[in-house]
Amino acid sequence: MRRLFFGVVNGFAEIWGHKLRSLLTISCVMLGVASMVLTTGFMEGFFKGWEVSLQEQGGIEKISTTAQGVKERQAPLAAVSPGLTRADARAIAALVPQAALVSPEIEATRPRLVRGGKSFEGRRGARVLGVTNAILEINRYEVASGRAFSDLDLHDDAEVIIIGSKIRDRLFALGEEPLGAFIDFNDRPFRVIGLLQHYERLWGTYNTLDWKNEIAFVPVTTMATKVQRSDRLSYLNFKAADITRLRETVDAASNVLAQQHRGIIDFNVRTNEEQLASFASTKASFVIGGSAIAGVSLLVSGIGIMNLMLASINERVREIGIRKAVGATPFNIFSQFVAEAVTLSLLGGAAGVAVAVALIKVLSATLPPGSTPLLSPSAFVVGFIFSVSAGVLAGIYPAIQAAKLDPIEALRYE
Repeated sequence: MRRLFFGVVNGFAEIWGHKLRSLLTISCVMLGVASMVLTTGFMEGFFKGWEVSLQEQGGIEKISTTAQGVKERQAPLAAVSPGLTRADARAIAALVPQAALVSPEIEATRPRLVRGGKSFEGRRGARVLGVTNAILEINRYEVASGRAFSDLDLHDDAEVIIIGSKIRDRLFALGEEPLGAFIDFNDRPFRVIGLLQHYERLWGTYNTLDWKNEIAFVPVTTMATKVQRSDRLSYLNFKAADITRLRETVDAASNVLAQQHRGIIDFNVRTNEEQLASFASTKASFVIGGSAIAGVSLLVSGIGIMNLMLASINERVREIGIRKAVGATPFNIFSQFVAEAVTLSLLGGAAGVAVAVALIKVLSATLPPGSTPLLSPSAFVVGFIFSVSAGVLAGIYPAIQAAKLDPIEALRYE
C-alpha cells in the first residue's frame, strides 16, 4: 500500500513537472472516456425507447393470432374452416389454462367518426375495434375517466364507445365534456362512456405512441352484430400466464385452433419473441460498434501514456539508479511506474466522465425529446474500467524497462 501511495504521489509530481505533456496525455484519455460514455448513453437512450415501445404493445407475454392464407396443399379444403371467429376465443379461454386473458378483436372496415360536422379519420385512418375489456390489460391501455364495458354492454350489443385522446381533441371543443355525449360511428350514434389515457413518447417532434391515442373501442358483440355483421375476428390476442411457459402456451393454442378449424392452418400464432431477437441482434451490433470505438480510443490513450512514461524514464535514470543502490527491488520500481501511469489515466478518466455528463445534459436540453442520451451507471463503470485499463496496459512496458535498468549504468548516466 505504501508503494502504491508513493507511486501516486510521484505521478502527481510528474504531472506538475511536465504540465503541457501531461495535459496532452490526460486529454487523450479524457476524449476516449468521454466518447465511450457518450456512445453508451446514446445506446441506452435508444434501447430504452425500444423497450418502452415493446411494453406498450403488450410485452413479451402477449400472443397474437391473425388469419392467413392456407398453404397450397390445403387450398382445396380452405372452405371447410370457419375462419378466425369468436368461437376460437371461447375455445382458447376454456381449453388453454396457460392463457390468462383472451381478447377477441374485430376491426371496423373504413370507420368514420363524426360529431357536429367534425370528423376524425386519423393519420392512417381512424381505428375502431370491437373488443372486450381484456384488451385494456393485454395491450396496456388505461381508462382515464369514465368506465370500461360492463357485462350488460356486451350482452345487449350496446352502442357505447371508449375513445382515445386524439379523437377527443378532434371531435370535442376545449373544455367540453365528452362523457355522455354521442358520436356517429358509421352513421350510427354511439354514447361515449370512457376516455383513454393520453400516451406520449416523443422522438423529435413525433409521438411514437400516437397510435394508442387514435383508437376507439366498442363492444365486440356490437361490432359483430350491428357494424360488420360478421363474427370473423381481425385479431385474437391473449396473454401467457407464465412467461417461462410461453412456447408451451403457443403450442397449446395452436392445437386448439387447428381443431376448431378442422385441421386447416389458416391462422398464424406469433409472439413478440421475434422483435426481442431482433432487438438482441441490433443491441449486439451496437455493442460491437461501441467496443470498436473504445478500442481505438484506448489505443490512442495508451500511446500517449506510454510515450509520457518512456520520456519520464529517460529523465529519471539516475533517480532509478540511486533507488536501486539503496535497496529498491525491481518490483518496487515496476509498481511505482505502473501507479504513475494509472494515476494519469484515472485523472483523464474522471475528466472524461465529467465532460460526458456535461455534454449529455447539454444535449438533453437542446436535442428533441426521445433522441437524447441517458445518464446510466453502466456508462460510468465502463468509462472508469476503460481509463484504468489504458493506464495499466500502457504503463506495463515502460515499468518493465525501468525495472530492468542496471543500477551501476544508471548512476553513470548523464
